[in-house]
Amino acid sequence: MSFEDDFDELDRLLSEKSIDYERMRSTLQSIRRVRELARMMTPAQDRLYAAIARGHRKVFRHLEAGDVEAATRETAKVLAWFYVRFQGDEPSMMTRTPECAEEVRGVREIAARSEVVSDAISRTTGTELHEP
Repeated sequence: MSFEDDFDELDRLLSEKSIDYERMRSTLQSIRRVRELARMMTPAQDRLYAAIARGHRKVFRHLEAGDVEAATRETAKVLAWFYVRFQGDEPSMMTRTPECAEEVRGVREIAARSEVVSDAISRTTGTELHEP
């Protein structure tokens, strides 16, 4: 069941004035697990979104300074991180994340033809996405 299905199920049970308390408790427990997962993911999302913005700012500063080469290297680091992160994933199997799957395909195409990106991939561990 999905998060929304759990809420709908609990709402249905309540509106029917059900006395199936065990089912209600089970559904509520499922909702709590999702809430806990979301709570745990918040710091990771915070770091990821901040890293993405930090990377864009770095590229922007290089472009403002007219240093296209440095901007290209910085962008290659981002692509390398993404490439390494999804290295073992097959885009056709990523049905729950179709936009991400499309980006995996695109990054792989760039990596196949770009020496700068290939070099960045060979040097990345996949954990250093835009450190401060």
